[in-house]
Amino acid sequence: MNSKVIIHLSKLDHNLNVIKRQLDPGVRTMAVIKDNAYGHGMLELARHIEKKVSWFCVAEAVEGKVLREAGIIIPILVFETPSIETAGIYTDHDLTASVSDISVLDILKKGTQYHLNFDTGMHRLGMLPDDVEVLKAKMADHPELECTGIYTHFYKADDPGNPEVEHQLKIFRKIRKQFPDDLMTHTANTGAIFYYQHLNLQFDAVRPGVCLYGYAAGQKEIPELEPIIDWKSRLMQVMKISEGQPVGYGGRWRMPFEGYLATIPVGYSDGVFRGLSSKINVEINGRVYHQVGTISMDYMSVFLGETRIEPGTEVYLLKGKDLTAQEWARISETIPYEITTSIKEKVDREYR
Repeated sequence: MNSKVIIHLSKLDHNLNVIKRQLDPGVRTMAVIKDNAYGHGMLELARHIEKKVSWFCVAEAVEGKVLREAGIIIPILVFETPSIETAGIYTDHDLTASVSDISVLDILKKGTQYHLNFDTGMHRLGMLPDDVEVLKAKMADHPELECTGIYTHFYKADDPGNPEVEHQLKIFRKIRKQFPDDLMTHTANTGAIFYYQHLNLQFDAVRPGVCLYGYAAGQKEIPELEPIIDWKSRLMQVMKISEGQPVGYGGRWRMPFEGYLATIPVGYSDGVFRGLSSKINVEINGRVYHQVGTISMDYMSVFLGETRIEPGTEVYLLKGKDLTAQEWARISETIPYEITTSIKEKVDREYR
């Protein structure tokens, strides 16, 4: 084992409780565990929180199939647009489809349950407000299908106080009035849950995503959340290198003085971006050390200064709130979602 990711299930529970404290009475939780639970492990997390949430949300029908085959029984909403090839998965495995295009109603199998997905401004997936009348006529043509919900997605909810959220909500409310009152209604993602409670947009359920895993959806931190992931490895080799010697491909970093250099057997093939080279820290024996030189496919270097540490010593790349995917994301000018989903499958996961 060159490295291991540790997922703290107790911190997942903590984050779920933080989320629930933001909710109005009776509002259900639809946990978004798509894309292997943002890289944390879909099946393990689903088994752990199934009795603590009302729904799961996944990106693809095949993810829902995997959950069902693993014994998950609560409702599952699939975000992708069904195709002829995947239509049968919904009925075979009791999954709820998203209808983001009117033509989908012609390919769904008898008995399929579905939620209507309306595009109110993001322009990614969803039907437009002007589609309502044509959609209602098409729905009437397919009484063998069962519409059970309706939703939209906010594209600027990660930015507190952004007027686009209220604008989208107004559009959605107008759409919502044109459908039966008993449809399950949901709009709020992580940002909307934490930053826009005052807009009364929780409806029947909310869809927490990245906040489950301990991160805010934008630049504003949510201090109550706890990153649930640690990533640790070991020192593979420790060498004493003289002043001025180059380190790593291209020699972009040189020893400032004679000291010790350690090699960690983790690189971009494991999911640590090459662009993080010489910009991140690690923790060894409770002390922080700087990663130096170009991160290569399978290795990275750490400057130990004048301290020699024994090969085999444990090293943390990510750890709680001290070394976070949020910080890597800031350095890389991206979001923590991309960091955690980039950790490769070959890296062992341990659940505690």
